[in-house]
Amino acid sequence: MKKFLAVLMSVIIMMSAMSLLAFAEDDTTPVIFVDGIGSTDTVNTETGETVFPPSADSIVAGVSKAVVPLVSAVSDGDYNKLSKPLCDALVTIFDGMACDENGNPVHPTASVYEMPTAEEILGGQIAINNKNLGFDADEVVYFSYDWRMDMQTIAAQLNDLVKFTKETTGADKVNLVGFSMGSCVLTTYLHDYGYEDVKDVVILSGAFNGVSTCGEPFSGQIAFDEAGMVAFLKTMLGNSFSDILLSSLFDVLTQTGVLGNVLDIAEEINLAILDDVFEMGLKTTFARFSGIWSVIPYNMYDDAKALLCGDNVSDEFIAKIDYYHNVQGQNKEILDGVIANGGHLAIIAKYGSTIPPVCVSQLNIGDMVIDTVYTSFGATCADADKTLGEDYVQAVDCGHNHISPDNMIDASTAAYPEYTWFIKDLMHADHTAAQWELIRFIFASEEQPTVSDNETYPQFLISLEDESIVPHTAENDTGKYGQSAEKGGNFFEKIINMIKSFFEAIKAFFGNLF
Repeated sequence: MKKFLAVLMSVIIMMSAMSLLAFAEDDTTPVIFVDGIGSTDTVNTETGETVFPPSADSIVAGVSKAVVPLVSAVSDGDYNKLSKPLCDALVTIFDGMACDENGNPVHPTASVYEMPTAEEILGGQIAINNKNLGFDADEVVYFSYDWRMDMQTIAAQLNDLVKFTKETTGADKVNLVGFSMGSCVLTTYLHDYGYEDVKDVVILSGAFNGVSTCGEPFSGQIAFDEAGMVAFLKTMLGNSFSDILLSSLFDVLTQTGVLGNVLDIAEEINLAILDDVFEMGLKTTFARFSGIWSVIPYNMYDDAKALLCGDNVSDEFIAKIDYYHNVQGQNKEILDGVIANGGHLAIIAKYGSTIPPVCVSQLNIGDMVIDTVYTSFGATCADADKTLGEDYVQAVDCGHNHISPDNMIDASTAAYPEYTWFIKDLMHADHTAAQWELIRFIFASEEQPTVSDNETYPQFLISLEDESIVPHTAENDTGKYGQSAEKGGNFFEKIINMIKSFFEAIKAFFGNLF
């Protein structure tokens, strides 16, 4: 048995050595994918219960506290009495995730992500929860984290993984992809640890400059808009008969005023209970998650802090969130450092949708989560139901066209107009093989890739129904998510379309049965 174990250990060591030698001979630089918020579940480490996403039991327990008061408040028009039950519901649902005044978990909780072993890195790490990120498992090292924690703490964990990946593979440097909140982690990492270990950087649908749907509500700017609500709901629909039916139903509800009346009630409730919701609900839940403060836009930060940070948080907590706010203010300088140190830089923004309809800016074009103006680092963007206008002239005349084929984006005002790509109709969390091909192209380029004179990957791209990504043109802009589709039609046309869609759906249903 001892001889067998000795031989087995020798084989394992030899295979590891061969894998390390293969990395050393291969010119491929390891890629670390820094994922976004909630990319892995958060669990109670004592009970094993998943606390984020919240369990069905906690949601039922929370909602049940608000149902009766909601019905009573709507029936008699006294919305003020909704404050306490709604706040109680919020606190109940997110109790498992609760943090104290210092931003530390109250309960023994942690992200289910664990740092990969050397064998996993060399043999191809399997993405957590079998997430489809568009790439093969052996192409990247995957990094997730507890998104409640402050960016400086998470960046230190990323630094440990960078060092370990280099040591394991024998590579001199790594490439980094920062997705969503992962871009906040990435820029904090570069700020704190520099560029010695980093070759190329891709910011993918980045939240590093903030998100309106977090910044505006945190600073008290909550609103409900009919056009924004309909635009967002239609974004989630496809081209099936049932989706067309629902789209027509939204139109009918709008034309009859039903949706407007519902939103008017929502706005009345909002005005009646907003102050209490901030005081009794948000201050003891999301406001204590230091990580969430990283996605507050720079110009909204002070207002949000004044509204949500009082006696409910400590000076230690304030120092944590101030730290990333200061990093965010240096984003341009930090990314300039990538280029100055010989690395490639690329920013990939997506659009074709609105953002969630809970804030004043809900008609901003985005990717269903983040405003494109933020993910693109400053491109000029039309509202989702408009264009830049027939008479619009490119803001910065640099000798290259930076206006999208649908006349909705002027990329000339972005921080890096030559290094910023836009993909229409690929939503925030849509990770496809075609998207990964674009990232591969950026990493494989001998020189800094640009959007100009690039036939395969020009500045404006579009995701088609087959998930391919091709150059965006007026001809292939089919309005996959309703943004470019023909609008209009009177009320009666919408009724007819809804009825036709209903019968088409029935026909399709019975057709599938037989």
